[in-house]
Amino acid sequence: MKIVPFPLKKSSNKGWKDVFSNPRPVTVESFKTGTVTLNMRGTLNPKHPNAGHIEDEDLEVPIMAHLVHHDDFGDYLLDTGLDASYCNDPRGNVRGIFSWIFTDEFQQEKDENIAYHLNKRGIKLEGVFLSHLHSDHMAGIRELPHDIQYVIGKGEKCLESKPFHYGGYFKGLEAIHEIDFSTVETMPPLGPSADLLGDGSLWAIHTPGHTKGHMSFLVNGLGGPLLLTIDACFIRENLERSVAPSSYTWNVERAQKSLDNILEFLREYPQVRVICGHEKP
Repeated sequence: MKIVPFPLKKSSNKGWKDVFSNPRPVTVESFKTGTVTLNMRGTLNPKHPNAGHIEDEDLEVPIMAHLVHHDDFGDYLLDTGLDASYCNDPRGNVRGIFSWIFTDEFQQEKDENIAYHLNKRGIKLEGVFLSHLHSDHMAGIRELPHDIQYVIGKGEKCLESKPFHYGGYFKGLEAIHEIDFSTVETMPPLGPSADLLGDGSLWAIHTPGHTKGHMSFLVNGLGGPLLLTIDACFIRENLERSVAPSSYTWNVERAQKSLDNILEFLREYPQVRVICGHEKP
């Protein structure tokens, strides 16, 4: 599979105030595709000075995918969630010598998989933007069309290695597109932000920490702007305590910096609604 650059148009927007003054005909619908169990002492960094006491307890949270509909440009997914393999196998048919060690276990009810949601609505996708390459955010690729664009942030790596651990997530794809955020304009206070469709409606924001190339998304719709933090902020308590995750995270310091940028952005633009990575709107 080839990695090719994602073609971005230079945005004419001069900042978020300019973006929000020109909302676009775009909406979001969110789908639960399963659940995963997180530990609170990994979801919230217990070593952060704002953390306070965090119980060593498990929390069951939804695995989400988000459908963006643009009246002019069609339908796009932000992450895919899970495919139907998880309904009967909590490891989603991932195979390999060490799959039992490295594969996360998820739970899924019948008709929660991403293809079910899309087929029920008669959706024909134009493309998929993947926040990062963890299985709960990309496994649904396995039941989606191959003739559309799949887009990641530069630096993302899918940790598959035959014969040790593999899920065949990209089997059948000729290429995956990559956004190089070092070439993208910085939009304070969030950082490098890419105008994905070229009209200010949908933005990918570089929020490294959880993974190296992690992206959050902002949808600038007629009903007001919506920020989807994805795993830069797992749950609402990350925002409320101003504390980023620690476990499940590539770089805890970078993760906290990305969350700090999000918090500053929300203080500056209080009209922005937020959906965290593992909460159901």
